[in-house]
Amino acid sequence: MSSSAPIDKVLDTLQLVGISVSYFLLELLANKEYINHIVVKDILQNKQLILDALLKSAEDSPRTELKWATDLIKDICALRNVPEQLEDFSIEELAKDMEKLAPVPGKDRDEHQLVACMDSDEEAYWEELGEGDLEGIISGLANDAESSVENQRKAKALLRKVMVLSIMMRSTNQRSNTLQSLMGMFLQSTHTPQKVIETLERMGVSVSVNAIFAATRSLSAQTHCTLRSLGQSLLAAYVYDNFDVDLKSHEHKIENSNESLKHLTSGLMFPLQHCTSQEDLKCSEELWLKSSLNPRAEVLPKRGWKDLLSLQPDTPNSSGLTRRDRFNSWKFLSDLVTYGPPYFTQFKDQLRELELVEGIPVIKTPTIAALAMDVSNSTVAGNIQSVINLLEQGGITEPDTFDDPEIPDISEYVILFHGDLGTGERLQVVQQCRAIENTSWDRFQHVVFIPGMFHLKMAAADSIWRTFLQSGAVHLDETSLMRDMGVLCPKETGLYGLKPGFRRMHQLIGYDGICRRLDCWRVEAQKRDTNCTDLEAFAASEPSYEELQKMADSLARDYVADHKIRRMRNKSAAERDQQHENGLLLNKYVLLYEELSYAMNFGDIS
Repeated sequence: MSSSAPIDKVLDTLQLVGISVSYFLLELLANKEYINHIVVKDILQNKQLILDALLKSAEDSPRTELKWATDLIKDICALRNVPEQLEDFSIEELAKDMEKLAPVPGKDRDEHQLVACMDSDEEAYWEELGEGDLEGIISGLANDAESSVENQRKAKALLRKVMVLSIMMRSTNQRSNTLQSLMGMFLQSTHTPQKVIETLERMGVSVSVNAIFAATRSLSAQTHCTLRSLGQSLLAAYVYDNFDVDLKSHEHKIENSNESLKHLTSGLMFPLQHCTSQEDLKCSEELWLKSSLNPRAEVLPKRGWKDLLSLQPDTPNSSGLTRRDRFNSWKFLSDLVTYGPPYFTQFKDQLRELELVEGIPVIKTPTIAALAMDVSNSTVAGNIQSVINLLEQGGITEPDTFDDPEIPDISEYVILFHGDLGTGERLQVVQQCRAIENTSWDRFQHVVFIPGMFHLKMAAADSIWRTFLQSGAVHLDETSLMRDMGVLCPKETGLYGLKPGFRRMHQLIGYDGICRRLDCWRVEAQKRDTNCTDLEAFAASEPSYEELQKMADSLARDYVADHKIRRMRNKSAAERDQQHENGLLLNKYVLLYEELSYAMNFGDIS
């Protein structure tokens, strides 16, 4: 019997079932079900011999076989991708590694040689590139433009060097494809046409389409295992939100003429930090016994927002400033030091740290993307399906329907869900409608909704828009926010009057607030010294840090609306200064937004 007879039988069997050898190998290595199979272990133990044989075969074979062999090698190398490698990838770190391994002559070359190669058109482009409309107008609020352009040039030169060296390294060693693998995953995520990917692969910029598909399957399998492991630990929080996809059809038919827009739901999981344990979440039954939805619950007295004020008593300091006043004073002084004339920058190191009422450590939380769901969470039923689907991806199902000892029983635990305010309302409706059910699973008793702080910030920005921009009457005031918009972004006043969106409102609140607080400094300085007609003249008087601190405290008391605004409004029309009142209110709301942003960024949960 010939020694090739068993191999022929294997090849005949694969052909009979309609599976190619390459697909068989890739699926065998990518599928987690076979990770402990003796065949997979044998392949991994002899992987170097296999790769060497493929490379040797590529060198001795015709061009068609050469392409197949090299593609297969790249596919196998791409299978080794893990999520951590993609998340931790950095062009700067890759450049440092290349520099360490570069020969001495290569290290003597200066990066400015690459910058000097820029053509004149590109240099003109970088010189004309500004910081945007807002930043260009408020030139004092941005860093030096020349420094910004220089940093951009250096970054572009670094990217060019890394790209050139990566292409050269891959031409000699197909397994040196770190940058190409990352580029391939990026192209896949942006729905780049296959022909473009194939062209870039031939240029050495990306890996092949097969390698991208294999890496995607490998990453999906690893993510699936990570989701189940994290979910079954019960120390995970879930986030979900809707997104829309326009599935354009190449063949227009009556059946699909009005169904191109698809409403889907995306989800995330992240581990609970700050030493959270399962025992901390074992409170489902206790919450149900005290819940207002429980018909047999003990009736507790209702509490309002005023009861929250007693949680963190606020005692004014020696200057009579409350905790909020002290933040406003710090913000006034910080803006002057950061964005005022150069004289005030010397006090940057003397700015005191703000007190945290109840702070938690700010740490980086890893997030894991869940499988997108063909569910529209704009309905109550859609939210029910989203929650159940996400829990299933986390390895959690209804307690009475499984016999697997690895699946935890969550009847005594709660699980945290995050989302926008609409999601919270619909989950509340679900729990209200299911309060009469017998089991905790059917009552959604384990679901505890926590509104996302980012959505709270969006709601705050929207409130400022509705108060100071939406109504046409507020534009009549010469000191209104819309008049400021005419100076900051004269070409976008119409857009801000309609629906600017969160990003634009966030920028406007930040920049306009800085301008107004700096103008408050000008007015207060002129009150104290008539010669200080502007901030430059005020800086020329060389005030000390102690004097600035006292002025900042005065600004926080006199230039921000408080309880005294009611007495101002009760005066007669002849005695009132409505522009001043509106300015105080705008300063108040803008500073409240800044305080919320600061608390979120620094982990002050109170």
